[in-house]
Amino acid sequence: MDDLAPDQVERVLDRLGLDTTPAIDVDGLADLYRRWCRSVPFDNTLKLIALNSAEDEPLPGMDADDFFRSWLRHGTGGTCWPTASALHALVSACGFTSRVVAASMADTGVPSHGTTIVTVDGIDWLIDSSMLTDEPLHLSTTSETAIDHPVFGTSAQPVPEGWLFQFALPYAVATMPCRTIAPSAVTHDFCVGRYEASREMSPFNHQPSTRRNDGDGVVSYGGGMRYRRTAAGVDESDLSGDLLFDALRDEFAMSEEIVSRLAAALVRTG
Repeated sequence: MDDLAPDQVERVLDRLGLDTTPAIDVDGLADLYRRWCRSVPFDNTLKLIALNSAEDEPLPGMDADDFFRSWLRHGTGGTCWPTASALHALVSACGFTSRVVAASMADTGVPSHGTTIVTVDGIDWLIDSSMLTDEPLHLSTTSETAIDHPVFGTSAQPVPEGWLFQFALPYAVATMPCRTIAPSAVTHDFCVGRYEASREMSPFNHQPSTRRNDGDGVVSYGGGMRYRRTAAGVDESDLSGDLLFDALRDEFAMSEEIVSRLAAALVRTG
């Protein structure tokens, strides 16, 4: 994985609303991660475009510089492997000690999820770019820890493989399990390989899926619906047809160029 150039880090931090690198402590990490959760979407826009392209190219976003250039220009994020790698690159460039860890979404035993863990003063903190917990989750090797929040509530139970997470879903008042494969770091090449393997089977290969936090909760799109989860519960509204593309432009501020490319890709899938 290429290191981020200082000028790119400056541009990213500026877009996140920071005029300097965060303090290398838990408060600085919490501020940076919260800004990420409310600015960088978890979405499959670039992946859908690539999967429905005639070009035989690697799936996009695994190079951190490319990931951030697309985010800065188009407002796109990515699915777990590219976002975990990009977040790792950013926090590392800011001076934090970080690693990407493989996990199994839905606790199937298959390494289907990439997540980011930062160590501050000998303590591990989860900053997951898919779960978007809005604050770092303290990871203990001896006792269960949790974020107590009506929308972003997440727990981490120590297990032989590292940790078993239960995280809040953005579209329902329910949780999903996710177990780390091991607490140690995986290589960038491993992440690229797992991302490429997701071409064969992934819930994010067929229709647009997007989520991002704000001050009151989380907005997500999926299955032709818009879900708005706050402390009051979950509101649903129709997002079929062109309503989806309007919402990506207006609510998620994605560029006209990238939304048009997505629309064309979806037409090709018929």
